[in-house]
Amino acid sequence: MARNAQRRARAPARPARVASGASRAQAAAQGNVRTIAWRQCFAGLVVGEALLLLFSNLGLLVANAAFGASGGQHADGGIVGVSTLIAVIAGAFLAAKLAGHHGLYQGIVVGCGFIVWGAIFQFLQEASVVASSISAGGHTLVDLGPMDMGSLISGDLLALFGGTVGGLLSGKR
Repeated sequence: MARNAQRRARAPARPARVASGASRAQAAAQGNVRTIAWRQCFAGLVVGEALLLLFSNLGLLVANAAFGASGGQHADGGIVGVSTLIAVIAGAFLAAKLAGHHGLYQGIVVGCGFIVWGAIFQFLQEASVVASSISAGGHTLVDLGPMDMGSLISGDLLALFGGTVGGLLSGKR
C-alpha cells in the first residue's frame, strides 16, 4: 500500500478535462490542457472536405458553363487548387475556433488530415483500376501512369499553408 501511495505522489498530475471554450483557453494558458484537440480537428477536417466538394463542383460547373465542356478541363487544376486552399483554411479556422487554443497546431493537423485523406483517395482509385483489370481476366501489368511529384509536393504544401493560415486567422494562440 505504501509503495502505491509513493508512486502516485511522484507521478505527474493528468490534465483536467475542461468543458467550455473560455475555461479551455484559461487551462491552455496554465498548461493544463493537451495541445492538439483531436475532436475539433476532425470536425474541421470533415467540414473542410465538405466545402472542398462543394467549391470544386461549383467551380467546375461555372467553368463548364463559361468555357464549354473542354474549357473546364483546362481550368481544372486552378479550380481544384483554389478550392482546396479555401477549404483547408476554413476547416483549420473552424478547428482552431472550436478548440479555443493553439490555433496554429490545430490548423496544421487539419492540413495533415487533408494530405492523408488525399493519399487514401488516390490509393483507392488506383486499387480500383487494378482490381477491375484483374477481375476482367487481365494478366498484364496495369499502367497507372507516372507519378507527378511536382503536383504531389505542391498539393501537400498548399494544404499545410492553408492549415497554417486558417489556424493563425482564428486568433487562438
